[in-house]
Order: sequence, then C-alpha cells, then structure tokens
Amino acid sequence: GLDFEVVTCPVYIKRGRHFWPSPYGRHVVRADRGEVLGIVGPHYSLLQNRDAFQVLAPLLDKGIAHLETGGSLRGGRDVWMLVRFDVTDPVVQEVFANEVIPFGLVTNNHAGERKACVQETPIRVVCANTLGMALRGGKQGADRAIGVQHTGHVELRIVEAAERLFQGIVERYRGIAAQYKLLKATMLAREEFERFVLDKAAPLPPKFLSPGGHHLTSAGYARALEVARQRRDAIARAWHNGTGHHGDDSAWEAYNGAVQVIDHDGSLYNTRGSRVAALLGGRLRDRKRLVLNALVEHAKAARG
Repeated sequence: GLDFEVVTCPVYIKRGRHFWPSPYGRHVVRADRGEVLGIVGPHYSLLQNRDAFQVLAPLLDKGIAHLETGGSLRGGRDVWMLVRFDVTDPVVQEVFANEVIPFGLVTNNHAGERKACVQETPIRVVCANTLGMALRGGKQGADRAIGVQHTGHVELRIVEAAERLFQGIVERYRGIAAQYKLLKATMLAREEFERFVLDKAAPLPPKFLSPGGHHLTSAGYARALEVARQRRDAIARAWHNGTGHHGDDSAWEAYNGAVQVIDHDGSLYNTRGSRVAALLGGRLRDRKRLVLNALVEHAKAARG
C-alpha cells in the first residue's frame, strides 16, 4: 500500500464571486484517494515514495541489508521504509552478536511538515511512537541522519544523502566493535574506576565555584554532595553486580554499569522534560559519552 503517488493542486481564494489560485500555496493530494495531505509553499518539490525508497535498492542488491519494516501513518502523510544491515564481519559478530542491530531508515513526509530523511538508527520502527523516537534521535544528534528539503532536485539529493550516510557502515561498526573488545580486555583498578567512570558520570560538587559564579549554600552543597554520593554508590554496585555482569573488573562492565544506572534509575538521574529526549540527545547521553570516551582513551594508553 505504499506505492501511491502524490500530486499538487492549486489553493483557491474567493474574491467576490470568483475564485483565484493562490500564488503562496498548493495542496498536496494523495492521487489514489483524492485526499488532501497538506498545504505547501510554491517552491515545494514532490518526492514520490518509490523515489525515496529506491535509495535502499543498492544495499539490498549487494546483500548488505534486507527489508525489515515499512509503513504509512496519518493517511499517508508520513511513510517509512526500514532495512536491517547484515553485518557479518567476525569482529562485529563476536562483540555484538544480535544484541546491537544497525538499521537504515528512509522517511518521507507529504504534508510539508518535515524534511525527507535518511538515517542510521538502532530503533526498529514499527509504529508512530518508534518512528517519533527514531526521528528525535536523528534530530538531536544521537544517530547519524541527513535531512533533505523538498525543493529543487530532491530525488537526486536524497540519493546523494544515502550514499554519504551508508557508505562504509561495516567499517564503522568494525571500529565500534574493536573499541568495545578493547574495553572488555582492560581491567580497572579502583582508583581508575573512580577517575574514568565515577568522576565523569557522577562528579562530586565543587565547594567553591570559579570567580563570578554563584556559591552553593551549605545546605545546597550538602544536598548536591549526597546526590552525587548516591549516584556513585549505585554505579559502583552495578560495576560488579549489573545485569549480565561477571564482576571481572573490566572497563566494559564499568561502562555498562554506568549506563544501566543512568538509563534506568530515574530517581537518581531525573530530568526536566522528556527523559527519552535527554537519553537520546541531551545531558544524560552526554554523561554516558564522557564515560565511554574516557575509558576508551585509557584502554588505548594502557595497551600502548
């Protein structure tokens, strides 16, 4: 049901007894049903579903990926196609197995509400909620994504976007897998765990701020210190007793312990606004990245 086409029709303005076409907007109409999907500007270029999804064809033809899901929402205003990458590299398989799966996503909007998008995402899109999560991840920088405006030669530009984004995906995942494998092989002493994990994920509050800053009151400092200590204690417990951990003192389990607490303990890592947004592209994501980057740099240095 995704092979429908869209066309544009004039928007008319009544002046007296006559109707005149507006120079400022046009209707986007679903051709098979005659339904209006949205109103767009005069320079809007249509991107048919077949042209949007065609960018996935080279991946399928080369056996790099296979079709996973596809769908249409809100009467055809939003459409998507998702492929699952078949990364068979032995290093990637050893580290990730089937637990971390890269997907390639193409989305198209026919209502003039957002750009067409080509995206790499870990989210399996099957409904409006998962599509929204994936789009937020791309918009906020959590996932690699390229948006394409519906202007000019939009069909050519979405092909270019797909070539840029998906080129070398196996190499990227091989690099990520190599990093994770290095973390699994690196053991941490207690002082290293505090420096590279606790001080990044749950830093102790400073007693004195830089000149010009606002000093914490004694009560404010005590509260901040208690929260930081609770976070540090929880992450330290998760280092050896986290889900699926073996208590081997590895940097890998240290990283995953921090992620487990940050992701799932909302009482310790509460947020203003959307917690999902904070995890995908906000300060909670940044906390996890600080830990990962610090551990990877330490592991590389330890290995010479």
